[in-house]
Amino acid sequence: MKLDFPFAEVSEGAAHLLVPDIARRKGPGTAGPWPFYNPTMAVNRDLSAIVLAKWPGPLGSVLDGLAATGAWGIRMALETRADRVTFNDWSPEAIPLIRENVRRNGLAADVHRSDLRSSVREGRYDFVDVDPFGPPTPFLSSAFEGVKGSAGFGITATDTAVLCGTYPRACEKRYGARPLRSPQGAEIGLRILLGYCHRISEERNLRMRPILGFSAEHFLRALVMVSSGSASAPVGHVVRGGDGGLIAATAAERDAVGPLWLGSLGDAAVVHELQPSEWTSVVSARLLSLLKTECEMPPFFVTTDELAAREHRSPPRLDRFIEGLRAIGHQATRTHFHPRGVKTDAPPRECARLFRDLSPTGSTGDSRPAS
Repeated sequence: MKLDFPFAEVSEGAAHLLVPDIARRKGPGTAGPWPFYNPTMAVNRDLSAIVLAKWPGPLGSVLDGLAATGAWGIRMALETRADRVTFNDWSPEAIPLIRENVRRNGLAADVHRSDLRSSVREGRYDFVDVDPFGPPTPFLSSAFEGVKGSAGFGITATDTAVLCGTYPRACEKRYGARPLRSPQGAEIGLRILLGYCHRISEERNLRMRPILGFSAEHFLRALVMVSSGSASAPVGHVVRGGDGGLIAATAAERDAVGPLWLGSLGDAAVVHELQPSEWTSVVSARLLSLLKTECEMPPFFVTTDELAAREHRSPPRLDRFIEGLRAIGHQATRTHFHPRGVKTDAPPRECARLFRDLSPTGSTGDSRPAS
Protein backbone atom coordinates (compact mmCIF):
# COMPACT_ATOMS: atom_id res chain seq x y z
CA MET A 1 0.00 0.00 0.00
CA LYS A 2 1.31 3.46 -0.91
CA LEU A 3 0.62 6.31 1.53
CA ASP A 4 1.08 9.98 0.66
CA PHE A 5 2.49 10.85 4.08
CA PRO A 6 5.21 9.48 6.40
CA PHE A 7 3.96 6.77 8.70
CA ALA A 8 5.06 4.76 11.71
CA GLU A 9 4.10 1.43 13.24
CA VAL A 10 2.54 1.53 16.72
CA SER A 11 0.79 -0.89 19.04
CA GLU A 12 -2.18 0.19 21.11
CA GLY A 13 -4.19 -2.28 23.12
CA ALA A 14 -4.56 -5.40 20.99
CA ALA A 15 -4.17 -3.45 17.75
CA HIS A 16 -1.09 -3.09 15.54
CA LEU A 17 -1.35 0.04 13.45
CA LEU A 18 0.19 2.21 10.80
CA VAL A 19 -0.31 5.85 11.76
CA PRO A 20 0.86 9.17 10.27
CA ASP A 21 4.34 9.96 11.57
CA ILE A 22 3.53 13.60 12.27
CA ALA A 23 4.89 15.57 15.21
CA ARG A 24 2.13 16.23 17.75
CA ARG A 25 2.02 18.73 20.54
CA LYS A 26 0.54 17.69 23.87
CA GLY A 27 -3.18 18.37 24.04
CA PRO A 28 -6.05 18.11 21.60
CA GLY A 29 -3.83 18.52 18.54
CA THR A 30 -4.13 20.43 15.30
CA ALA A 31 -6.16 19.30 12.33
CA GLY A 32 -4.29 18.45 9.16
CA PRO A 33 -4.89 16.70 5.83
CA TRP A 34 -3.74 13.33 7.18
CA PRO A 35 -5.82 10.83 9.19
CA PHE A 36 -5.64 11.91 12.82
CA TYR A 37 -4.06 9.69 15.47
CA ASN A 38 -3.45 11.01 18.96
CA PRO A 39 -1.75 8.56 21.37
CA THR A 40 -3.04 10.50 24.39
CA MET A 41 -6.54 9.33 23.43
CA ALA A 42 -5.54 5.72 24.19
CA VAL A 43 -7.07 6.11 27.67
CA ASN A 44 -10.39 6.91 25.97
CA ARG A 45 -10.19 3.72 23.96
CA ASP A 46 -8.91 1.66 26.91
CA LEU A 47 -11.87 2.60 29.12
CA SER A 48 -14.37 2.31 26.28
CA ALA A 49 -13.17 -1.19 25.40
CA ILE A 50 -13.57 -2.25 29.03
CA VAL A 51 -17.13 -0.89 29.07
CA LEU A 52 -18.09 -2.53 25.78
CA ALA A 53 -16.83 -5.87 27.09
CA LYS A 54 -19.68 -5.62 29.65
CA TRP A 55 -22.16 -3.65 27.54
CA PRO A 56 -25.77 -4.16 28.73
CA GLY A 57 -27.17 -4.64 25.24
CA PRO A 58 -26.48 -6.38 21.93
CA LEU A 59 -23.36 -5.53 19.93
CA GLY A 60 -24.13 -7.35 16.72
CA SER A 61 -23.23 -4.38 14.56
CA VAL A 62 -21.12 -1.40 15.61
CA LEU A 63 -20.00 1.69 13.71
CA ASP A 64 -16.74 3.56 14.15
CA GLY A 65 -18.28 6.68 12.69
CA LEU A 66 -15.21 8.95 12.41
CA ALA A 67 -12.60 6.25 12.12
CA ALA A 68 -9.46 8.22 11.04
CA THR A 69 -6.76 5.50 11.28
CA GLY A 70 -9.25 2.83 12.37
CA ALA A 71 -7.58 2.43 15.78
CA TRP A 72 -10.78 2.37 17.82
CA GLY A 73 -12.81 0.24 15.44
CA ILE A 74 -10.02 -2.34 15.32
CA ARG A 75 -9.83 -2.39 19.11
CA MET A 76 -13.61 -2.85 19.26
CA ALA A 77 -13.28 -5.84 16.96
CA LEU A 78 -10.39 -7.38 18.92
CA GLU A 79 -11.16 -6.49 22.55
CA THR A 80 -14.96 -6.42 22.88
CA ARG A 81 -17.81 -8.77 22.05
CA ALA A 82 -18.81 -6.81 18.96
CA ASP A 83 -19.73 -9.20 16.14
CA ARG A 84 -19.36 -6.87 13.16
CA VAL A 85 -17.54 -3.54 12.96
CA THR A 86 -18.10 -1.02 10.18
CA PHE A 87 -15.59 1.80 9.62
CA ASN A 88 -16.56 5.20 8.24
CA ASP A 89 -14.67 8.39 7.52
CA TRP A 90 -15.13 11.33 5.17
CA SER A 91 -11.43 11.80 4.44
CA PRO A 92 -10.21 10.20 1.19
CA GLU A 93 -6.75 9.87 2.78
CA ALA A 94 -8.18 7.84 5.68
CA ILE A 95 -9.87 5.08 3.68
CA PRO A 96 -6.75 3.25 2.33
CA LEU A 97 -5.06 3.55 5.74
CA ILE A 98 -8.08 2.06 7.52
CA ARG A 99 -8.21 -0.81 5.02
CA GLU A 100 -4.52 -1.51 5.52
CA ASN A 101 -4.87 -1.49 9.30
CA VAL A 102 -7.89 -3.79 9.11
CA ARG A 103 -5.83 -6.18 6.96
CA ARG A 104 -2.82 -6.02 9.28
CA ASN A 105 -4.98 -7.11 12.21
CA GLY A 106 -6.48 -10.07 10.38
CA LEU A 107 -9.99 -8.62 10.22
CA ALA A 108 -12.68 -8.49 7.58
CA ALA A 109 -14.80 -5.32 7.76
CA ASP A 110 -16.72 -2.84 5.65
CA VAL A 111 -14.96 0.51 5.18
CA HIS A 112 -17.03 3.41 3.86
CA ARG A 113 -16.24 6.94 2.84
CA SER A 114 -19.32 8.91 3.83
CA ASP A 115 -20.60 11.73 5.98
CA LEU A 116 -21.38 10.22 9.38
CA ARG A 117 -24.82 11.82 9.35
CA SER A 118 -25.68 9.88 6.22
CA SER A 119 -24.18 6.64 7.52
CA VAL A 120 -26.26 6.53 10.66
CA ARG A 121 -29.45 7.23 8.72
CA GLU A 122 -28.75 4.44 6.24
CA GLY A 123 -27.69 1.68 8.65
CA ARG A 124 -29.02 0.07 11.82
CA TYR A 125 -26.29 -0.26 14.44
CA ASP A 126 -26.31 -1.51 18.01
CA PHE A 127 -23.52 0.91 18.92
CA VAL A 128 -22.27 4.06 17.18
CA ASP A 129 -19.09 5.86 18.17
CA VAL A 130 -18.90 9.61 17.61
CA ASP A 131 -15.35 10.81 18.26
CA PRO A 132 -14.84 13.96 16.17
CA PHE A 133 -12.04 16.47 15.96
CA GLY A 134 -13.89 19.04 18.10
CA PRO A 135 -17.52 19.10 19.25
CA PRO A 136 -19.84 16.11 18.69
CA THR A 137 -22.95 18.30 18.37
CA PRO A 138 -23.07 18.39 14.54
CA PHE A 139 -23.54 14.61 14.46
CA LEU A 140 -25.73 13.75 17.44
CA SER A 141 -29.09 14.79 16.08
CA SER A 142 -28.72 12.50 13.06
CA ALA A 143 -27.25 9.69 15.16
CA PHE A 144 -30.16 9.70 17.62
CA GLU A 145 -32.64 10.04 14.75
CA GLY A 146 -31.59 6.61 13.55
CA VAL A 147 -32.44 4.78 16.80
CA LYS A 148 -35.03 2.05 16.35
CA GLY A 149 -35.77 0.34 19.66
CA SER A 150 -32.46 0.90 21.42
CA ALA A 151 -28.83 1.68 20.65
CA GLY A 152 -25.61 2.57 22.40
CA PHE A 153 -23.45 5.59 21.73
CA GLY A 154 -19.90 6.52 22.56
CA ILE A 155 -19.57 10.32 22.46
CA THR A 156 -16.31 12.23 22.82
CA ALA A 157 -16.03 16.00 23.17
CA THR A 158 -12.63 17.64 22.83
CA ASP A 159 -13.98 21.19 22.99
CA THR A 160 -13.37 21.21 26.72
CA ALA A 161 -12.54 24.91 26.90
CA VAL A 162 -16.10 25.56 25.72
CA LEU A 163 -17.83 23.01 27.96
CA CYS A 164 -15.74 23.79 31.03
CA GLY A 165 -16.43 27.52 31.03
CA THR A 166 -13.58 29.32 29.29
CA TYR A 167 -15.89 30.36 26.43
CA PRO A 168 -19.40 30.55 27.91
CA ARG A 169 -21.03 32.20 24.89
CA ALA A 170 -19.78 29.42 22.63
CA CYS A 171 -21.16 26.84 25.06
CA GLU A 172 -24.57 28.52 25.11
CA LYS A 173 -24.62 28.62 21.31
CA ARG A 174 -23.32 25.08 20.80
CA TYR A 175 -24.93 23.17 23.69
CA GLY A 176 -27.71 25.51 24.77
CA ALA A 177 -26.29 25.63 28.29
CA ARG A 178 -24.34 27.98 30.54
CA PRO A 179 -21.07 26.49 31.90
CA LEU A 180 -19.03 27.59 34.91
CA ARG A 181 -15.31 28.15 34.92
CA SER A 182 -14.35 26.63 38.26
CA PRO A 183 -12.53 23.67 39.82
CA GLN A 184 -15.73 21.70 39.07
CA GLY A 185 -15.66 22.78 35.41
CA ALA A 186 -14.88 19.35 33.92
CA GLU A 187 -17.73 17.66 35.78
CA ILE A 188 -20.10 20.48 34.86
CA GLY A 189 -18.97 20.20 31.23
CA LEU A 190 -19.62 16.45 31.19
CA ARG A 191 -23.05 17.01 32.73
CA ILE A 192 -23.82 19.68 30.11
CA LEU A 193 -22.90 17.18 27.39
CA LEU A 194 -25.19 14.55 28.95
CA GLY A 195 -27.95 17.13 29.36
CA TYR A 196 -27.65 17.97 25.67
CA CYS A 197 -27.90 14.26 24.77
CA HIS A 198 -30.96 13.96 26.99
CA ARG A 199 -32.69 16.88 25.27
CA ILE A 200 -32.19 15.55 21.74
CA SER A 201 -33.34 12.12 22.96
CA GLU A 202 -36.46 13.60 24.50
CA GLU A 203 -37.28 15.45 21.26
CA ARG A 204 -37.39 12.04 19.56
CA ASN A 205 -39.41 10.30 22.28
CA LEU A 206 -36.35 8.43 23.46
CA ARG A 207 -34.86 8.00 26.91
CA MET A 208 -31.16 8.22 27.67
CA ARG A 209 -29.22 6.32 30.32
CA PRO A 210 -25.53 6.99 31.03
CA ILE A 211 -23.46 3.81 31.31
CA LEU A 212 -20.22 5.63 32.07
CA GLY A 213 -19.08 9.23 31.80
CA PHE A 214 -15.59 10.48 32.59
CA SER A 215 -12.97 13.14 31.94
CA ALA A 216 -9.32 12.57 31.08
CA GLU A 217 -6.49 14.41 29.35
CA HIS A 218 -8.18 16.99 27.08
CA PHE A 219 -11.54 15.27 26.47
CA LEU A 220 -14.90 14.37 27.97
CA ARG A 221 -16.38 10.97 27.21
CA ALA A 222 -19.93 9.64 27.60
CA LEU A 223 -21.09 6.10 26.86
CA VAL A 224 -24.88 6.04 26.88
CA MET A 225 -27.84 3.81 26.05
CA VAL A 226 -30.79 5.32 24.19
CA SER A 227 -34.11 3.48 23.98
CA SER A 228 -37.71 4.02 22.95
CA GLY A 229 -40.06 5.67 25.41
CA SER A 230 -39.97 8.89 27.37
CA ALA A 231 -39.22 9.11 31.08
CA SER A 232 -38.54 11.79 33.64
CA ALA A 233 -34.85 12.61 33.91
CA PRO A 234 -32.69 14.44 36.47
CA VAL A 235 -31.91 17.54 34.40
CA GLY A 236 -31.83 21.02 35.86
CA HIS A 237 -29.74 24.04 36.88
CA VAL A 238 -27.42 24.86 39.76
CA VAL A 239 -25.90 27.98 41.31
CA ARG A 240 -23.00 28.52 43.66
CA GLY A 241 -24.39 28.77 47.21
CA GLY A 242 -23.14 31.10 49.92
CA ASP A 243 -21.17 28.29 51.56
CA GLY A 244 -19.46 27.40 48.29
CA GLY A 245 -21.48 24.35 47.29
CA LEU A 246 -23.43 23.95 44.05
CA ILE A 247 -27.16 23.87 44.81
CA ALA A 248 -30.33 23.37 42.76
CA ALA A 249 -31.69 26.45 41.04
CA THR A 250 -34.22 27.51 38.43
CA ALA A 251 -33.23 28.62 34.96
CA ALA A 252 -34.42 32.13 35.77
CA GLU A 253 -32.01 32.61 38.67
CA ARG A 254 -29.07 34.90 38.13
CA ASP A 255 -25.86 33.00 37.24
CA ALA A 256 -27.73 29.70 36.94
CA VAL A 257 -25.53 27.00 35.39
CA GLY A 258 -27.09 24.52 32.97
CA PRO A 259 -29.29 22.89 31.97
CA LEU A 260 -27.21 19.88 32.91
CA TRP A 261 -27.58 16.24 33.90
CA LEU A 262 -27.87 15.93 37.69
CA GLY A 263 -28.17 12.16 37.96
CA SER A 264 -25.52 9.47 38.13
CA LEU A 265 -22.67 9.61 35.63
CA GLY A 266 -22.81 5.85 35.21
CA ASP A 267 -24.80 2.70 35.75
CA ALA A 268 -23.40 1.42 39.03
CA ALA A 269 -24.41 -2.19 38.30
CA VAL A 270 -22.35 -2.12 35.10
CA VAL A 271 -19.46 -0.02 36.42
CA HIS A 272 -18.82 -2.31 39.39
CA GLU A 273 -18.46 -5.24 36.98
CA LEU A 274 -15.77 -3.55 34.90
CA GLN A 275 -12.28 -5.00 35.04
CA PRO A 276 -9.02 -4.09 33.28
CA SER A 277 -8.07 -6.37 30.44
CA GLU A 278 -4.63 -7.62 29.44
CA TRP A 279 -4.42 -4.64 27.06
CA THR A 280 -5.33 -1.92 29.58
CA SER A 281 -2.56 0.54 30.44
CA VAL A 282 -1.59 1.22 34.04
CA VAL A 283 -2.89 4.79 33.75
CA SER A 284 -6.27 3.59 32.48
CA ALA A 285 -6.52 0.91 35.16
CA ARG A 286 -5.95 3.52 37.87
CA LEU A 287 -8.63 5.75 36.36
CA LEU A 288 -11.07 2.84 36.26
CA SER A 289 -10.43 2.09 39.93
CA LEU A 290 -11.26 5.68 40.84
CA LEU A 291 -14.37 5.73 38.65
CA LYS A 292 -15.67 2.64 40.42
CA THR A 293 -15.31 4.25 43.85
CA GLU A 294 -17.07 7.48 42.88
CA CYS A 295 -19.81 6.18 40.56
CA GLU A 296 -22.51 6.26 43.26
CA MET A 297 -21.46 9.53 44.87
CA PRO A 298 -23.59 12.70 44.67
CA PRO A 299 -22.97 15.29 41.95
CA PHE A 300 -20.06 17.70 42.27
CA PHE A 301 -17.21 17.90 44.74
CA VAL A 302 -15.23 20.23 46.96
CA THR A 303 -11.52 20.88 46.68
CA THR A 304 -9.17 21.48 49.55
CA ASP A 305 -7.85 24.47 47.58
CA GLU A 306 -11.27 26.12 47.76
CA LEU A 307 -11.64 25.36 51.45
CA ALA A 308 -8.18 26.73 52.14
CA ALA A 309 -9.01 29.97 50.35
CA ARG A 310 -12.33 30.41 52.17
CA GLU A 311 -11.05 29.42 55.61
CA HIS A 312 -7.65 31.16 55.26
CA ARG A 313 -5.91 28.02 56.45
CA SER A 314 -3.47 25.54 54.98
CA PRO A 315 -5.13 22.28 54.00
CA PRO A 316 -4.61 18.94 55.74
CA ARG A 317 -3.48 16.01 53.65
CA LEU A 318 -6.25 14.92 51.31
CA ASP A 319 -6.40 11.35 52.61
CA ARG A 320 -6.69 12.62 56.17
CA PHE A 321 -9.58 14.89 55.19
CA ILE A 322 -11.37 11.99 53.47
CA GLU A 323 -10.80 9.70 56.46
CA GLY A 324 -12.14 12.44 58.75
CA LEU A 325 -15.36 12.71 56.75
CA ARG A 326 -15.83 8.95 56.88
CA ALA A 327 -15.14 8.90 60.62
CA ILE A 328 -18.09 11.23 61.28
CA GLY A 329 -20.45 9.09 59.23
CA HIS A 330 -20.22 10.46 55.69
CA GLN A 331 -19.31 8.94 52.35
CA ALA A 332 -16.17 10.43 50.87
CA THR A 333 -13.71 9.60 48.11
CA ARG A 334 -11.25 11.20 45.74
CA THR A 335 -12.58 12.23 42.35
CA HIS A 336 -10.96 11.78 38.96
CA PHE A 337 -12.08 15.28 37.97
CA HIS A 338 -9.55 17.11 40.17
CA PRO A 339 -6.35 16.01 41.95
CA ARG A 340 -7.42 17.69 45.21
CA GLY A 341 -11.15 17.12 44.88
CA VAL A 342 -13.35 15.16 47.28
CA LYS A 343 -16.79 13.78 46.49
CA THR A 344 -18.87 13.48 49.64
CA ASP A 345 -22.43 13.52 50.92
CA ALA A 346 -21.37 15.81 53.77
CA PRO A 347 -22.98 19.28 53.68
CA PRO A 348 -20.62 22.16 52.82
CA ARG A 349 -20.73 23.52 56.38
CA GLU A 350 -19.71 20.13 57.76
CA CYS A 351 -16.81 19.98 55.29
CA ALA A 352 -15.67 23.45 56.37
CA ARG A 353 -15.89 22.59 60.07
CA LEU A 354 -13.86 19.42 59.65
CA PHE A 355 -11.38 21.25 57.45
CA ARG A 356 -10.79 23.77 60.25
CA ASP A 357 -10.40 21.00 62.81
CA LEU A 358 -7.83 19.17 60.68
CA SER A 359 -5.98 22.20 59.36
CA PRO A 360 -2.39 22.51 60.64
CA THR A 361 -2.22 24.68 63.76
CA GLY A 362 -1.26 28.30 63.29
CA SER A 363 -1.97 28.43 59.56
CA THR A 364 -2.95 31.78 58.09
CA GLY A 365 -2.96 33.06 54.55
CA ASP A 366 -0.60 30.46 53.07
CA SER A 367 -3.02 28.10 51.34
CA ARG A 368 -0.65 26.16 49.12
CA PRO A 369 -2.21 22.75 48.45
CA ALA A 370 -1.04 19.62 50.20
CA SER A 371 -0.93 16.40 48.22
